[in-house]
Amino acid sequence: MERRDQNRQLHPQEQLGRRLVLRITFWALLVLVVASTITFFSTYPRSQEQIVTSLKQDIQMALVPTEMLFAQVADNADILAQSFLRQYRLQQDHAPGSSALFDNWFEQTSEGVKRLKQQYFDGVTENQRSIKGVSAFVGKSDEPLDDERKARIVAATLTLNELGPAWSKVVSNSHLSMPENALIMYSEDSPWGRIADENLIMTDYSVLRSSLQSQNPEREPNWTGLYYDSSADVWTITYQQPIDLNGRHLANASFDVELDKLLTDLQTGRHAGTNHMLLNDQGDLIAASNISENLKKQPLLSHDNYDEPLYQSVYALIKAQPDVNSVQVFEDTVPDHLVILQQVPRLDWWYVALYPHDLIREQASVQPLRLSITGLLMLGLLLLVVHWQVNREVSQPLRRLASVAGLMDAKNYQDVITSRDKQWRFKGEVKLALDAFRTMARRFVRAQQSLEKQVSERTAELAEANKRLQHLAHIDGLTGLMNRRSFDRDLQTILSEKSPYILALADIDAFKLFNDHYGHEAGDRVLQQVSQCLLSLDGVLAYRYGGEEFALLIPKALVNANASFLTEVVAKVAALQIPHEFNSRKADVVSISMGAVTVTPDRAPAEIINQADEKLYKAKEKGGNCVESNINKDSSRAFSSY
Repeated sequence: MERRDQNRQLHPQEQLGRRLVLRITFWALLVLVVASTITFFSTYPRSQEQIVTSLKQDIQMALVPTEMLFAQVADNADILAQSFLRQYRLQQDHAPGSSALFDNWFEQTSEGVKRLKQQYFDGVTENQRSIKGVSAFVGKSDEPLDDERKARIVAATLTLNELGPAWSKVVSNSHLSMPENALIMYSEDSPWGRIADENLIMTDYSVLRSSLQSQNPEREPNWTGLYYDSSADVWTITYQQPIDLNGRHLANASFDVELDKLLTDLQTGRHAGTNHMLLNDQGDLIAASNISENLKKQPLLSHDNYDEPLYQSVYALIKAQPDVNSVQVFEDTVPDHLVILQQVPRLDWWYVALYPHDLIREQASVQPLRLSITGLLMLGLLLLVVHWQVNREVSQPLRRLASVAGLMDAKNYQDVITSRDKQWRFKGEVKLALDAFRTMARRFVRAQQSLEKQVSERTAELAEANKRLQHLAHIDGLTGLMNRRSFDRDLQTILSEKSPYILALADIDAFKLFNDHYGHEAGDRVLQQVSQCLLSLDGVLAYRYGGEEFALLIPKALVNANASFLTEVVAKVAALQIPHEFNSRKADVVSISMGAVTVTPDRAPAEIINQADEKLYKAKEKGGNCVESNINKDSSRAFSSY
């Protein structure tokens, strides 16, 4: 009866608290909506103006690295031209020697076509001179390949070999082209001279043709417009500086700059969604952030052949403007875009940024929305405080006590402890009772934590023991190499990831005879010495496959870089000079035979292992101390003409 009376007394208080919270919430939301509306319409114009100002500043900052890049390329061209002339005069003074160098370096690959040998791209050292990364194409020409032309080509080759590496981080390619259909190029990636079309006539194309005396009588350096370089699969522009001597056009110092490099400088740190364009003084496109893939066959992108609407609108805008030295903003000239226009100093080029009006409106709305959201969060916090105060004032201390007692009964001791900030603010007997519950809960928690700590320590010890056992399970105890289980696991991983690897199986020659005559302890020492030799191979995974047989998983790049890699491994074992008088006729020391195959992901592990084993068997049949394999180097990818 007393409990029912208490419930009847509490019920009106609870209803009153709910009505009070609901009324406060309604009026606060109404005030927030009115304040947010007023804030939005008062701050939107100011936000839009701030965004436009920020875009102007970004444009001015973007031009600094771009202009520095163009200036650096022009300076490099001067250096390349002067260095070439010095080398050319030196080669002319030793014309017979230059002609001999040309004949030694170049080979005829088809009728009328000579190319620099592949070794000078891969890297070679001869006569204390190291040459690497250089390729050359001497195509068909009506001009005779006399000593003077040979001296010029040799001079270009030596000059690029000396200077090209220093510029490889600034430009994609450095080259010296000649009006007699010849080009010598330095590149870390592309041996263009080796793969150029044998029927290529470079002066038929606009890039090299623009440097000829007939096309450029002023002999001025020039930047080409944007074009697609199919040999490197990139959009690029080319800078060319004619090199003349006594009125004769000898060559062009030239560099390629990739579109990605330009866009990186122009777009870094800029507003997302901005379209960027760079146009030369003729209106030809130098760089853009939205080039279509179907334009790759166009020679040079200009207003005559690039029909993209934004570009055409920008071209018309530039033609209608006088010289501009500061940043100018056009809001309605290009449909749906804000246009920011700036002339690039020194080059009289145009840098254009097009920012969609929708994005400006969206960003201009951010500040008002942020203020509204902040007000909503503050209102929510205020309502929480009000709700807390109402509940605190109308709630019964005994209900709190009953709640804590229920937590104790359910063994939720942690909840009893952590809830004290809300519940332990009573006085008198209720506070004493709640403090007693808290003390009891802490004792239970400490006992539980102590037990959990012991369990955790035992679990950690068990995990460490399992880790050591797992390590021992994958290591061969005698040799220290990974065991067969590790080999099976790693081979399966390579196949699933389609990694380019080579599997080599190796076997110690006449090992049974060694054990029979020298004893098993000596045989174990041989296994350990050979294993240490295999472990010393950088980048190679070595395993004890079984008995005296070993397995190697070798990255294919090692063999591509060194065709004799596998033979050198066999030679390293023989170089240990471990005596074996009972070995085959090929060696009186311990040696190995090796069979190697390429790991191809379309075959099962057992099939790949069987292939390697067959190669190993063939090596054994040949008397051992040798390698049998089916490995071929990856062929270089083909490049189209310049």
